[in-house]
Amino acid sequence: MKIKLNAQVANKPTPVISLNGLVITIDGVDIDLSVIPEGGQAESDNDLLSGVVTREEVTINYPYSTDIYEPMQSTDPLDYEFDIVDGQVPCPLVKKPDVEGVLYA
Repeated sequence: MKIKLNAQVANKPTPVISLNGLVITIDGVDIDLSVIPEGGQAESDNDLLSGVVTREEVTINYPYSTDIYEPMQSTDPLDYEFDIVDGQVPCPLVKKPDVEGVLYA
């Protein structure tokens, strides 16, 4: 599945995202994409996802704090796209060097 992260500066912890089959888990909230028919699509009805959602592609809102991460992040959309079958979605953001030990982000 193609997962796109919509990185947004916010005063919130960065979410932990994982994929297991057609179930995306964002900070413990499961979103089951199997309810979308094959070849079909749905419009997001929550603040976790953005835009049109399919079984093959989803855009996830990805807040991050500039207290933890560098304020200037990559502007290349490809840096925020991942093709994942199962497992955790990596964080593409660059942390500030003085907050390497911070655990909540």
